[in-house]
Amino acid sequence: MASIDYNQVTDGAAHPAIGPVQPEVSDLLGIARRGLLFIVAGTIFGLVCALVILSTMPPVYKASSRIAFERTLPRYMQTNKVSNEPIIDDYDTWGQTYVISSENILLQAIRSLSLANDPDFVGGKDSQTLGSRVRGLLRNMAEALGYSEPVQNQSNDPEKIALGKLVRDLTVSREDVASVISVGFSSNDPAKAAAIVNAIVDKYVNDTISSKMKSTNVAGKVVQERVEELKQQAKDAERAVLEYKMANNLVGTGTTTLSGEQLATLQTHMTNARVAMAEAKARMERIARDPDASALFAPDNELISRMRSELLDLSVRAKDIEGRVGKDHLAVVKVRKRMEEVREAIATEQKRVAGSFSKNYELARAQYDELAAAMSRAMGEEGANSDVKARMRELESAAETLRSLYNQAVQQFSQMNRVEAQPAITPDVRVLMRASPPTQTESSKKRWLIIAGGSIFGFLLGSAIVLARNFPFGVFRTSQQVTQATGLPCAVLPELTGADEQASLRTGDYVVDWPYSRFSQTLRSIWATINIAQRESGSKVVCVVSSNPGEGKTTVAINLAAHFGLHSNTRVLVIDADFHRQSLSSRIAPDATAGLREALEEPKAFAKFVVRKERLNLDVLPCPASDRLTNAAELLGTVEMEQLIEVARQTYDLVIIEAPPMAAVVDYKMIARHCSGFIFVVQWGTTSQRLVRECLSDASAIMDRVLCVVLNKVDPTALRSIEHYKGDGFQNYYTEQKKA
Repeated sequence: MASIDYNQVTDGAAHPAIGPVQPEVSDLLGIARRGLLFIVAGTIFGLVCALVILSTMPPVYKASSRIAFERTLPRYMQTNKVSNEPIIDDYDTWGQTYVISSENILLQAIRSLSLANDPDFVGGKDSQTLGSRVRGLLRNMAEALGYSEPVQNQSNDPEKIALGKLVRDLTVSREDVASVISVGFSSNDPAKAAAIVNAIVDKYVNDTISSKMKSTNVAGKVVQERVEELKQQAKDAERAVLEYKMANNLVGTGTTTLSGEQLATLQTHMTNARVAMAEAKARMERIARDPDASALFAPDNELISRMRSELLDLSVRAKDIEGRVGKDHLAVVKVRKRMEEVREAIATEQKRVAGSFSKNYELARAQYDELAAAMSRAMGEEGANSDVKARMRELESAAETLRSLYNQAVQQFSQMNRVEAQPAITPDVRVLMRASPPTQTESSKKRWLIIAGGSIFGFLLGSAIVLARNFPFGVFRTSQQVTQATGLPCAVLPELTGADEQASLRTGDYVVDWPYSRFSQTLRSIWATINIAQRESGSKVVCVVSSNPGEGKTTVAINLAAHFGLHSNTRVLVIDADFHRQSLSSRIAPDATAGLREALEEPKAFAKFVVRKERLNLDVLPCPASDRLTNAAELLGTVEMEQLIEVARQTYDLVIIEAPPMAAVVDYKMIARHCSGFIFVVQWGTTSQRLVRECLSDASAIMDRVLCVVLNKVDPTALRSIEHYKGDGFQNYYTEQKKA
């Protein structure tokens, strides 16, 4: 059994990926240019659909009316007590749209116009519109599929049927102005549409006035009942106050009791007695300390006043006599002597009065004590009456509150009576524009919109188809995208669609039969890249890989080897190293019974298992196998495989190995160490950019040895569109004619 040297299987550090590449505007324009036929066809299809819809639509006329909610006059009348009606504010207009479309208003309009007998509203299938038929069809389909329950027990009431028709064709919406509402109705008859809208508006206005009258009457009755109730409550409260006063000996209209009045009087007298006692005590104590000061504190009585007057007269008389006869005259001496006697009499009388201060203090003290005792008795009686006073205040407060409420209610009721006596029911709704029979159908108004919508729909449909066929995101569409995503040069191989071309391509004869085609010229470009690598680094072993199966690596490997064999003196060997599918062997060596697996047993003598292709001037080491091998990776990693590659390198000028897909199996890792160069094949418009980046990142050891990336199976039409900037002369160097 062959041994495997795992030490030689290495995988270095991950190579940094450049990242995803999104399509540019020019790429999208190129896709649109290539799919222009689909886009035009889709636009035409949408336009035809719009025209079909317009042709099947019956003429529909829509009449409309506008109403506005007037709030200035009702608010003024309510503020000035002229009216007591409610006002509809802006935030209520949304609710009024539902009121207008309510069953109550619509049934009134139906009855006024006898719509229950109108065939357009209660007729059979002939009166159904396209929309109703479509809705019925969708409803029947939903019932058949079980998505909805069958509608049973449908009403046979003509009014209900007419109501349903009226609701479907009625539109009630608020305009850009918050206080304006638009009412519209669509019908085949313009006069009928206008009549229905006007009837709905009139019924709504009348219903509004009726509702206001009812609310005003109800409010009046409620206020009247409230007035009577408050009147009775006020009477009961006043009666309770009066009875309580009588029961508790309360006087007047205040809350003061008899003991309370006595307490106030005694308080006043007691204060005066306290002041008088203090004054008497102060005079008595001062006289006791200084008897000579009695003249300062003794009050002047009538006797003292006469003596003071006499003393004043004597003083004037003495000065007069002394001025005429001198101070030593006998008359002057007598007068002055009399003055001394009067002074002594005054002093004697003052002492007598001062001597009575102690008695005055005792009298004031006795009076104060008597008042204090009376005060104590009165305060006891007042404490007993405190609960009575609190209850009295409570009853009087309740009676006062009820009287105030009663007066307010009476005033409000009288104002309402004055308002009701006047014709003050002012409607809040003003009809800005009554509906008139429209002269232009609703479908004609929307004709251009439907045509434009159909055209846009068709355009988008065609664009979606083109985009689905040429999805540009996440895949490779141009060589520039490959280079930007991988950092590697890229070669473009167009897809060959002819049967002869396909057959020749599978066997490698294409480069012989079509040597001047774009495909062959691209192979020459890859050949030149490999030649340069051979001169610079002596590369002899080149491995052709891809990320997924079906990307065309087998075709590239066969035709690249055939090109080397036919157009140079190079000895070329092609090795089919795919033990899983053996695509290369089935194409160019279908009759082989032995190959690579047997050659690994005799690596130095593998030449006896090689198949010679004379027309292509190359040798092939096939890999025939009846069943898929489970140890394919182990076989490719053995020392015998290394020896086989070494012998092939010495024998041939170029060895091309086709390896299994990188994303599917790990076989390529076993072959990588034997290869000096890699050709990475990517399928145009199919291979994921993310997958390619993951494969190259996982196999970072071979990243520096990838000679180029081949963008395979490129749509020729797309390729011409992508390379249109190169001009027509660029294509003249290629010819797709088969060589004779």
